[in-house]
Amino acid sequence: MRTSHSPSFAAGARICLFLAGLVAAACFPARAQSVDDLVFITEEYPPYNFEREGRKSGIAVDVLEEMLAQAGAKKTRADIKVWPWARGYETALKEKNTVLFSTTRTDAREHLFKWVGPIMPSRIVLVAKKQRDIRLKSVEELKQSPFKIGVVREDIGGQLLANMGVGKERTVPANSGVSVAKMLHADRVDMWAYGAPVIMWNLKELGYPTDAYEEVLTLTESQHYYFAVNKDTDDRIVEKLQSALEQVKAKGRFSAIVARYR
Repeated sequence: MRTSHSPSFAAGARICLFLAGLVAAACFPARAQSVDDLVFITEEYPPYNFEREGRKSGIAVDVLEEMLAQAGAKKTRADIKVWPWARGYETALKEKNTVLFSTTRTDAREHLFKWVGPIMPSRIVLVAKKQRDIRLKSVEELKQSPFKIGVVREDIGGQLLANMGVGKERTVPANSGVSVAKMLHADRVDMWAYGAPVIMWNLKELGYPTDAYEEVLTLTESQHYYFAVNKDTDDRIVEKLQSALEQVKAKGRFSAIVARYR
């Protein structure tokens, strides 16, 4: 004999199942993600992070691999994605469990990410050709000048200039440091706003004589590079990464890594 249930009975059953699910969730909370669930993104920013002949290298990359091992993760440097900075930055802003490095930690970015670090000091400067004999004593002088400044899209250099009141029409954006280095060399821009050691590394790798360039103004030297973690990522995973970094430093591995790139 076939039986049927009234709509009210079916609705009641669904409510019971729903409540049972809530009770189960309360009693058995979801498993926290592991470090291996994280997606790590970096860019060409030597000596901190870069790729040569298919191998990811640099101070931050070497440190991260030590951190992964310390945290018991299976991931290695081979799992790191190397993307243009703007793409990586936008992804880290929007996608949970994404980690972007090396990222300068600033007041403007403070609440956009969770942070693991510090890795190294971040010193952002303006560099120009010596033969141009550009002399700037302050940001106010820079703002009154006609100079065009090369920047990497979404990089701290351009963001600092904007925060200081330098008009957007004065900056020339590119996708990578190599692109800006070529523009500076070809006199398509007057100056380059970027990390001081990274500028010189890029110029040297392209075969340009570094002694033909000079710093003309320091934009900031009070911040540090960090691993920027998407703000929706589980705090327990962020804390595990921070603990791993602190253990790498305590064991002397961090200073040994930095020494390789000097």
